[in-house]
Amino acid sequence: MALFPLTILISAALLFLVQPMLAKQLLPFFGGGAAVWTACMLFFQSMLLAGYGYAHLLSRYLKPQQQRLVHSSLLLLALLCLPLLWQETLIPDTAVSPLSAILLLLTVTVGLPYLLLSATGPLLQHWFASRFPLRSPYRLYALSNAGSLGGLLAYPFIMEPLFSLSEQRQYWVIGFVLFTLCCLLLMWRELGQLSAAIRGISARVNQRYAVRWLALSACGVVLLLAVTQQLTQNVPPVPFLWVLPLCLYLTTYIVVFNQPHWYQRSLWLYVFCLSMVFGLLLFYLGRQFDLISQLLLYLTILFSGCMLCHGELARLKPEPQYLTGYYLLLAAGGVIGSAAVNLLAPLLFSQYWEFLLVLLAIYLLMLWPDRAATPRWQQGLWLSGGILFGFSVIGLEWQLGQHNVYSERNFYGSLVVRDLTVNNHLQRQLIDGTTSHGAQYLQPPLSGVAQSYYRSGTGAALALQHFLPAAPSRNISQLRHRSFGMVGLGAGALAVYGKSGDNMQFYELNPAVIKVATEYFSYLSDSAATVEIVQGDARLTLAEQLQQGSAQFDVLVLDAFSSDSIPQHLLTSEAMQLYWQHLQSDGVLAVHVSNNYLDLTSLLRNQAAKLGVQAYFVATEAQGINPAAQWVLITANQRFISQPVIQQALSSWPSALNRDVSWTDQSSNLLQVLK
Repeated sequence: MALFPLTILISAALLFLVQPMLAKQLLPFFGGGAAVWTACMLFFQSMLLAGYGYAHLLSRYLKPQQQRLVHSSLLLLALLCLPLLWQETLIPDTAVSPLSAILLLLTVTVGLPYLLLSATGPLLQHWFASRFPLRSPYRLYALSNAGSLGGLLAYPFIMEPLFSLSEQRQYWVIGFVLFTLCCLLLMWRELGQLSAAIRGISARVNQRYAVRWLALSACGVVLLLAVTQQLTQNVPPVPFLWVLPLCLYLTTYIVVFNQPHWYQRSLWLYVFCLSMVFGLLLFYLGRQFDLISQLLLYLTILFSGCMLCHGELARLKPEPQYLTGYYLLLAAGGVIGSAAVNLLAPLLFSQYWEFLLVLLAIYLLMLWPDRAATPRWQQGLWLSGGILFGFSVIGLEWQLGQHNVYSERNFYGSLVVRDLTVNNHLQRQLIDGTTSHGAQYLQPPLSGVAQSYYRSGTGAALALQHFLPAAPSRNISQLRHRSFGMVGLGAGALAVYGKSGDNMQFYELNPAVIKVATEYFSYLSDSAATVEIVQGDARLTLAEQLQQGSAQFDVLVLDAFSSDSIPQHLLTSEAMQLYWQHLQSDGVLAVHVSNNYLDLTSLLRNQAAKLGVQAYFVATEAQGINPAAQWVLITANQRFISQPVIQQALSSWPSALNRDVSWTDQSSNLLQVLK
């Protein structure tokens, strides 16, 4: 009997260990954005549905001995797929759409093992119910979620800090081999004692129940993904911020299925109604809250919403003989929710409206169960609350969105172009997620002056305006034909510093940013320099270009923000070495480090030391509506640094410096740089 809980625990832990592990490995190939995680979740939810479907069909139509034979064969076949995970690198086909590339790669590498792990829970619960008819198999469901929770927590606190990505994959493969041995032993010990007449029963349930199960399951998943999206707009999408919401999501399943009396509907409904108010404030005014406040409020919203969804699912669960069909419907709801966020929402919405819509959907779903027994005045009051929430959204959107000129959402995030009157002049702003990524006055002469983080006196502006080669002999030839590289385009404000004869090459991953910079801002077209835009991930593109020869930039600017976060793969030791190979020996690497939540100064100073060069900190105070800007200049060019204008701009390093932090492609930890 001990093999049942042991096998379920191992399978559940492996099921959720592999999710952040593979998602983190895919981040560098797709810009390091939060959408990588939601795309992975679509795959994992789809394979969960496939696994539950397989378990339902196997238990429904085959005898126990036949089930043992089929499942044993597939487990052995899955072992043959493991070398694909053991290998050193996984390289997706980036020629197709990002979502398709992610789904294809995950299917090829981990598809069959993941399907069998997904099927383990319902299969073993069905076998347990048949083998021990007087015991409830739903306790094993709670145990499965506990194993999943353990696997999730183990990743950011054990696997990620202690082991490289290649070592993580190898340990996961060893774990799958152990799971296979346990599962084979269980089947050959227990299934032979079951009657050949035992079958799973098709879930003959009321259609109203089935629709409610689907809706509750889908809303729980949409809320999980929407909250994760909101959290990772301003902080890099790394396993810790994926794992924390998913842990709470699983905890609600554990609570309601293991201790049903802990689900007090009225209590959690009250908390959730308060959370809806928090949700409105966070959606429109999130940047007014510090990181800890945002984290606590978002997680309160998630936990209360999932307690309601999953509490209702537990309250309406069927008898054990119907459990495989029941789990199949729950998994189908999860796929519907993931597909809604990954496929439907980007087509319908230019912003992340699914966050507010799912709050309203959960609120209205709570009216459903007791509608017949609820007095009409209470129903009307309940519906009035939903209407009030909807009108609040419409009012806030009209108030805050009336100046929007253009908006677009794609795999890489959401963009808004907004016109505002500033100091009696019309200014156009580019908003990526919740962060300004550039601004331009629409009328000359101010239209030719860089604003925001790129204004005169900031680190990047100093490097571009005052670059001097280390050797005086380079002055005449080199200064007439300077070469600048820009990782990240934004509104294209840095193009104003280009002079006649200069070459400026911008690297930009998001095609929507290129569209906005070229059609809604004039920095690029007005520049005196020769401007070229290269679409694609900067690091991958620079690595490809290096095979044809170094670009030999005089200045390389690193400003690849996604909302208020910087993709980690652009700040590793390997990335820094790549940048240095593309710079002249006396070149300057300017890195934008302005951030509300992360302190990247120690990391960059340590990375510079590894390269054998110096790092300098340039902090420019806020001026009017222009925000404070922080840049790090990395160079060995003392002639450039010793100029009076540069010396006057240099700042003292932040007091939190001297952290022992260094990132590589195989090991990076966001917790090391949190403020």
